[in-house]
Amino acid sequence: MLLTAAADKGNTVSHSDLIHEKPKNLKYSSENVFSIGYDKSLFNSLVSRPQTRTCHHCGLFGSLRCSQCKQIYYCSADCQKKDWRAHSVVCEPVKQNVSNNSGGMLPAKTETGVCLKGNSTSVDSLKTREPSKKIMLSDLQALGIKKAMEVQGTVTKFKSPSEFYIQMSSPKVLDQISKLSVKLQDCYANTVIQEQYFAVKGEVCVARCSSDQTWNRALVKDVDMLQKKAQVFYIDYGNEENIPLSWIKALHKDTELLFPPCAIKCSFAKYDPKEKRWNEGIASFSSQLMGKHCSVTVVDILQEEMMLSFAVDVLLDFDKVPLEMRSDLTPGGNAKGTDCLRVSENHCKGSREKIPEDEEFLHCANSVANCISLCVGDVFSGVVSCIENPENFFCQQTHNARQLAELQVSLNEHCGKFPSSSAFHPAAGNVCCAQFTEDNLWYRAVVTEYVSEDSVLVSYIDYGNYEVLPLTRLRPVIPRLMGLPAQAIRCALAGVKPSLGTWTSKLISFMSQLVKDKVFTVKVVDKDSYRCVVELVDASVTPVINISSCLIEKGCAAEEPRVALPTIGMGDVKKANEDTTNKRICKWSKLTLKQTVDVVVCTLYSPGEFYCQISNKSELHALNSLNKSLSEYCQKTPPNNFKPENGEPCCAVFPTDGNWYRALVQNVTSDGTVKVCFVDYGNVEEVPLDKIRQISSSFLKLPFQGIKCWLSGIKPGDSKWIPEATARFHMYTAGVKLQARVTSLSSNGAGVELIDNSTGHPKVINEILTSEKLAVKEVLEDINNFPNTSVDKKETSRGHWKSIEFAIGESVCVCVTEVVSPDLFYAVPVQAKDQEKLHQQLVEIESYCQSQKTKPFRPQLGEACCALFSGDGHWYRALVLKVSESLVQVLYADHGKTEILPFSKVLPITESYLKLPFQTITCSLAGIEKAEWSPLLLDKLKEMLLNKYVTITVKGINGNVNSVTVEKLNENGSLNVAHKLVMEGLAKSCRAENFSTEHQGDGGETKCCCTELKMQLKKHEQILLFLLNKYGNPDGFAEMKNLLEH
Repeated sequence: MLLTAAADKGNTVSHSDLIHEKPKNLKYSSENVFSIGYDKSLFNSLVSRPQTRTCHHCGLFGSLRCSQCKQIYYCSADCQKKDWRAHSVVCEPVKQNVSNNSGGMLPAKTETGVCLKGNSTSVDSLKTREPSKKIMLSDLQALGIKKAMEVQGTVTKFKSPSEFYIQMSSPKVLDQISKLSVKLQDCYANTVIQEQYFAVKGEVCVARCSSDQTWNRALVKDVDMLQKKAQVFYIDYGNEENIPLSWIKALHKDTELLFPPCAIKCSFAKYDPKEKRWNEGIASFSSQLMGKHCSVTVVDILQEEMMLSFAVDVLLDFDKVPLEMRSDLTPGGNAKGTDCLRVSENHCKGSREKIPEDEEFLHCANSVANCISLCVGDVFSGVVSCIENPENFFCQQTHNARQLAELQVSLNEHCGKFPSSSAFHPAAGNVCCAQFTEDNLWYRAVVTEYVSEDSVLVSYIDYGNYEVLPLTRLRPVIPRLMGLPAQAIRCALAGVKPSLGTWTSKLISFMSQLVKDKVFTVKVVDKDSYRCVVELVDASVTPVINISSCLIEKGCAAEEPRVALPTIGMGDVKKANEDTTNKRICKWSKLTLKQTVDVVVCTLYSPGEFYCQISNKSELHALNSLNKSLSEYCQKTPPNNFKPENGEPCCAVFPTDGNWYRALVQNVTSDGTVKVCFVDYGNVEEVPLDKIRQISSSFLKLPFQGIKCWLSGIKPGDSKWIPEATARFHMYTAGVKLQARVTSLSSNGAGVELIDNSTGHPKVINEILTSEKLAVKEVLEDINNFPNTSVDKKETSRGHWKSIEFAIGESVCVCVTEVVSPDLFYAVPVQAKDQEKLHQQLVEIESYCQSQKTKPFRPQLGEACCALFSGDGHWYRALVLKVSESLVQVLYADHGKTEILPFSKVLPITESYLKLPFQTITCSLAGIEKAEWSPLLLDKLKEMLLNKYVTITVKGINGNVNSVTVEKLNENGSLNVAHKLVMEGLAKSCRAENFSTEHQGDGGETKCCCTELKMQLKKHEQILLFLLNKYGNPDGFAEMKNLLEH
């Protein structure tokens, strides 16, 4: 009797093929089951369990097998018919022997592709090479875990009391895992997949883990053929993830790869989801169990769709107290008067005998290292300390080299005082001191895992490399040695991917040669959950070398294009209560200096403050899709106890249309309302607390689209913009796509020129408001602001030169060459990027100027020229600062020095000598209020800066003037110049980030009590400094009186 599936193109299922099979005896001897170091005693107490089969469609028990692929089981022909659309994609006939076990003829294919018994064998079917049989979970050796059996291991994943995973941690099992890992990497790491491998649900395969790019055994839990992704569970580690189908390969039916899974799924035996007390304690369970070593006693064994699940009682290792006895893990167990023990790394009173002080010290290796915190956009000088491949290497910041060297001395002194102790067994995840085998010196390291009873795998946290060490080469670390954050920064190289699917040893060797013993400029361009995506640039050579570009040019890597952000579906949204880093991952759309881009004004407060969106179809489409998903997410999320904090991203209802949007908390009021800024549009509204939801990090991947701007080059006639000017500005911008040219930048936004091209005759809105007397031009104070006005001249150029450009937040080491005031000083970079080209150009300029005939030349203000330096009699590129009747003041554009010369000492310059940027950096000091500068301040500033090497960090840009903070090294470390001037009472402090306010035209700021308190505190600091430094100076009493009167 046949069970027919789909009538059209379906499979037919016969009872002879779809039989209730008896459990098969394993065909492996005890000697060959684990050929990679098999130890018979490892599983001598475990017996294989009967194979269990579930219906591929409904999940119930199914004993009827698909007659074509013989891999999938069903409970009925009806379920097979319903599943055929999905299963037909991967269903292929298995290879048959010439005669079958029952003595019948081979099945032949019918027109519908169904195997029917009784037909004679076709020639075509014998010629076809059928694929090898897929490995299912039932094909692996089973750990015959029984009720009441005790299992030891480490909790690797905790989802809820009803689902957590334990990796068994017997030293022998861990040794098997280590050997299996080696075998898998050897078999799969360097193989190239010729064609797409189609994994099926329930199959055990080999999958590439996204975190470390290693190959591991995995159970396929779900397959999405449309997205070409699969959800896999790593059966030896207990975690799962979604990966591309291209990262999956078939598991070879090799006895070395078929030993039992080493991770088991567990649930608390006494867990009742209906009891409120359990739900309230889930956070405590997760924090106390994750990464902890424990023993579990099996209470019950549950058969689930994919795998077995074990209901267990948990016993933590350090004092063998059952988990349900602990007050901070058992919900509702913190009642007064109870003497329950608390879960802690410290030993509780009465839990064991008192430990002698020296032995207790040996048990203190529970330190956790802090990591260096970096943000997207950060730039630092660094070296590459360890390379695994371009997607996984480690960098160190060079400015911490001295502290690291001092730490190494302290480490070796500390470890030299303590002999090895058999009582010291640091837990996995803890930091200790480890003796590196190559030099026998001591370094800080974290214990990654135990590979045997007396040896561990450690990772050196300041360098990134790792090795297996015996416990005798470990020592406990003390808090004094943990002050410096872990110096190894895990990185991935931006813009590259492997050409052949995997990184070859030849490529890794080539990259190692490129980075060996070199200092790089490291720029963080992106971040994921555990590493920084960086650009590595070697600026010590000319031209500079970008490591990513070099690998691509040499054919060692392929270019990795930056893809547009995909539409977010509800399946991609993480629970908001799992997000802990929302504040760190917020990103805004960015503009660059002198960029010209199409924009739409979305919110307008005045010409000095409005918000634009870049008119980019793909990003606006992504924003619309995100808003739809966000609304769906928020409507399904009930109000919770979310307490928003200032500066925190969230979801909020916009009062006008009642829809949900992304927002940033500005202030939380006492009456239960929250003031938020809608980050994609710029609107600021007060929203009730019940209309706020915690946001998932999935909705923060798209940068915030609302960019704060102001009209550059103009300001209000009075101190504030009048309503007429704002109304007129609104009329010119409403609903019109405009062109914006960025003229200045700060951390607070961008100064722009807005141009309307919709009429065919470009109209600059900045100029229209000025012509209508609704604004006045903002005149730059002098030529030191480097006006860059174009002049159509071939020989002499007033505006065709350019200066070095910096990004906001970029830091560079410079030498200060001239100091005029805090508003104006000049510097040149310590390392010029085009040093050789500049030197060659100097030779050419010298030759050019000597060949010029003497002719009258009267330079104009702001014009580039050649000037004869009186100090050495050579010609250099220069810029005209001031012009009088017979003299001209010039700035030597590549050296930062000024000089007054007669007209006979200057010559016109050709544009060919203006292609390289001027090396002089024009600076103003950020962080202090503008004022009439006293002679005392100017003298102090020159003393601190003139001809000194300092580090400047760009906080804002206006034209060619960089508003910078200045850090100077001294005997006590680093000194902030602006802070020093304020502390000595020579200047008043202001936030360096407020650079943009002078461009916005509306200088009014609302002062809060915090601002007033800071001002009072600053005044008291100045009075104390007076008492300490100037008490004996009669001239200082006038200053003292002035301080007390204000």
